[in-house]
Amino acid sequence: MGGEPVTIDVTNTSIGAYHFDNRNTRPGNALSRVDDNYGEHLDRLNIQAGWWRFRAGVRIDSALYFNVPSNTKLRQLAAADAADLKALGIDPGSLNDRANDYYRELNTRFVPTYYPSKLFATYMQKGIEATVGDFYAQLGRGLVFSVRKIDELAIDTTIRGGKVVVDRRFGDLQAGATVFAGQLNPLRIDEASGRRLNGGNSPLFFAFPRARDFQYYAITSADGQAQSVVDPARPNYLEDTVYGGHVELGGTVAKLGANVSVLSRKSFTESYLACSRVCSPSDTNCQSRCASEFPDFSQTDASRLHNLIQTFSGTLSIPSIAKTADAYVEIAGQRLKNGHVTEIDASGVASSREPDISGYAVYANVNVRKGPVTLSLEGKHYRRFFPLSANVDLVTPGFRGAEYSVLGYNQVPTAEPIYVEQLGSPNVCMTGGRARGDYRFSPHVLAYGWVGRYSSRTEINPTNNLCDRAYDNATGKERARTAQELAENTSNTWDTAVGSEILFDRGRSHSFAWIGARLTDREVAAVSPVAGETSTFYREGYIRYDVVKHLTGPYSLQVQGFHRHRYQPQEFGEPWNEGENYTALQWSPHFAGIVGYEYLAKTGCRPRADADSPDIKICHFMSGGLQWRSAQPNSAIERLFDTVNLFIGQRRGAIRCVSGVCRQFPPFEGARIEIVSRF
Repeated sequence: MGGEPVTIDVTNTSIGAYHFDNRNTRPGNALSRVDDNYGEHLDRLNIQAGWWRFRAGVRIDSALYFNVPSNTKLRQLAAADAADLKALGIDPGSLNDRANDYYRELNTRFVPTYYPSKLFATYMQKGIEATVGDFYAQLGRGLVFSVRKIDELAIDTTIRGGKVVVDRRFGDLQAGATVFAGQLNPLRIDEASGRRLNGGNSPLFFAFPRARDFQYYAITSADGQAQSVVDPARPNYLEDTVYGGHVELGGTVAKLGANVSVLSRKSFTESYLACSRVCSPSDTNCQSRCASEFPDFSQTDASRLHNLIQTFSGTLSIPSIAKTADAYVEIAGQRLKNGHVTEIDASGVASSREPDISGYAVYANVNVRKGPVTLSLEGKHYRRFFPLSANVDLVTPGFRGAEYSVLGYNQVPTAEPIYVEQLGSPNVCMTGGRARGDYRFSPHVLAYGWVGRYSSRTEINPTNNLCDRAYDNATGKERARTAQELAENTSNTWDTAVGSEILFDRGRSHSFAWIGARLTDREVAAVSPVAGETSTFYREGYIRYDVVKHLTGPYSLQVQGFHRHRYQPQEFGEPWNEGENYTALQWSPHFAGIVGYEYLAKTGCRPRADADSPDIKICHFMSGGLQWRSAQPNSAIERLFDTVNLFIGQRRGAIRCVSGVCRQFPPFEGARIEIVSRF
């Protein structure tokens, strides 16, 4: 067109799954019963077109569910739940109240949804790029701002707005700048749980899913009959607005950069308090109307309790030091302002707010290479430096979106292995670092080891937001914590591992394996409800491996997995083991057959059904799978089935982490097929 080629790329990912009983049922927990015996079909259609200097695209997401429990089925589940509680000697309360718990759980789950999740248009030429619509952004190493796609955790957050990137070179000097503004756009369907995120009617998100009314039943005291009650719809997510920018100037010797982001939240706290003030305590209809018109989320973490968060940093990057080393340093500051209103006066104006908080962070990384030796050093010092958490309702019955608690808009460097499971919120107030050394014996053999040391004041007590300070409610001012208070909130960690990477069979086979340990202690011993007085906070020893052995021709055998020995006395009185191993026979590059085994050796890994049966002490999870890939699809059938993944069996529920971002995945038992088509 106009002498320029037009390209159109279409990719469609279609997922079908059926969930059987995943064996996580716990008496008194509606969430653990409604996730059994249902089916789903998820679809993601991506269309991109390019012409000359322009590129545009749209992604359409849909979710359909079948065999979802009806109201009659939910009442049956509630009755079974009540019977299990009685068998354990626990008063289940009224059957109607228990049934309402189940209705609440499904009000934002398994809801048929179809919406245009992403759309963008980009103009590109040498030295400039401009985008309107959805885009990713990262400033520095993620301290100031970071939104990107993390497939392993089913996270794909973008900004919907505008971004301009400029890059120019003046001889040996290079200058660049980025500015952007918009509203954050996380995915509205959580694949792992079927939970739907309903926004607050922002005009930027047209045709997006909206909240729906919640209907439940109340027993009147007059006649004992159940009457229908409707709570008006309210969102469980209020779209956050962000403004950000980055400038960088430098050459081959050094580069200086500056980053800034301003996160602004919607808040209806004052309006809600004024509205609910005129409602009598017994007038639930009035309270529900206020909550619908002025949605206000109950929060506990400092980030969500402030409506304006300013984060900024300066960076220094030295690409080459004497041709043997490189270095990076970032110093950041953060201000949490415009806290949530806690009280209003007679005229409805805020008379008390959450206090402002200021903090800072320092991160540095140095890499040194000399012959066969490589040494990497990472260090961090964070004080009152908070994650930019999304404005999500985590607790309101019938409308909550607790599975979205991991949504955030920055990614603070952890200076730790990417799979480390975070306890509490250690990085809000932490000092530490890690040193890793690599020695390459030959082009095919590498040995390495690392040791990390960290001290945190928010790992034991995540609500210790002020780190070495405390807020005195009597005076309304901050004060320094005493030495005893500091010690009681301090944890100290050693993290170490050794491993090797070996290539053989001319690079067609490899062995990657490492063994490590993590030891975290309290500075002051504390009494655990299950383990008595102890200074141990956490213990873990593990082995991880990925081994591929070439057999013949295009065939090879791969074994991949990990095994962990863990102890967390504040929650469980005994150590436990968990792990997984997957074995695959591969026909490269097309086909793989996979057999998997996972286990959890922990008392109560499957809860007891009644008072007389003991908790199961070890749970086994077996699975099998097939994978197909079209290497160079030339026919329509190969494009239609470009990639096919089939999984049948069980997976244990677990927390999975990528680069310091962790989320809980529920257990799965059933069958799942994923088909990727490319045209």
